[in-house]
Amino acid sequence: MNIDQQIKQALNEEFKQIVKDNESIDANPFKQMKASFSGKMKWTYMLVMFFSMVFFVGMLYCSYQFYHAQEIKPLLGWSIGIILLALFTQISKMWYWSELGNNRVIREVKLLELQVAHLSEQINQD
Repeated sequence: MNIDQQIKQALNEEFKQIVKDNESIDANPFKQMKASFSGKMKWTYMLVMFFSMVFFVGMLYCSYQFYHAQEIKPLLGWSIGIILLALFTQISKMWYWSELGNNRVIREVKLLELQVAHLSEQINQD
């Protein structure tokens, strides 16, 4: 088997694998999330999700303290904590969901590249 045939075979296998992965991940956001935790940036996604959970728990704690505070100064302090932690939670979630969108676009571009390579191979054979 020469090198051209090996490249064609590798491209066909890679194309089939990417199409299979793309079909299984494409429609379901939970599968997209699962796929994001197995990629190159999984540690970044895990870190963002960890801090998002910390912000949320902190927001719940501030809410509890706000409910039990009886003077104006502590009420203002706890309410500012609630607002800031809610904001940080939402920012981290928005970043993560935008990254999921970016990953989806990258997957589609990769699929298109392989389709173009496959099509040009078929044209060259004819």
